[in-house]
Amino acid sequence: MNKIVLAISCALLTCFILLLSYKVGLFSTDLTENQEQTIDFLNGNQELSLNYSESEFSHLVDVKELMQGFDILFYLLLLFCTLTLTYYKRKQENLKKILYYGGILTLSLAGVILILVIVNFNFAFTFFHSILFPQGNWLFPENSLLIQIFPIGFFVAVSVKIFLLAIGLAILIIILSKKTVFID
Repeated sequence: MNKIVLAISCALLTCFILLLSYKVGLFSTDLTENQEQTIDFLNGNQELSLNYSESEFSHLVDVKELMQGFDILFYLLLLFCTLTLTYYKRKQENLKKILYYGGILTLSLAGVILILVIVNFNFAFTFFHSILFPQGNWLFPENSLLIQIFPIGFFVAVSVKIFLLAIGLAILIIILSKKTVFID
């Protein structure tokens, strides 16, 4: 198998696992009524009736666009994974390499991020937001409605859940890659 194809396939598998973990992690999180209404807005399911400030609403619109982009990317990666499984069905050694190295890459990346989240969540949160929202509209005072509805503890809990799930999925994929025959 070409090393470039293997590297690209592993990176795409890692992105898929992280996005799957994000979707499952957020979906399985218990939300307050205000959090649920805001998440429904972000998912495009309803308008906001909460009294967010103009800057908070602006940030939420940016988050909504980002989440829509993540959804598109998730489904493209799902298609890629499906096509990869189909294409390599008869070439299991190649598929095993993709699964093994993709699992190792995911395990490594998710493990490092999880440690960072646990050791210094504020740094991880700031780093993540400065990359995804470079215009800087993500900083709010502690008494803002957005911070009251989504306190830092919410993000810590969801982050830990997402990266633990990614680690679990990565381990499962590594184990699957060691099976002699796993697709008929």
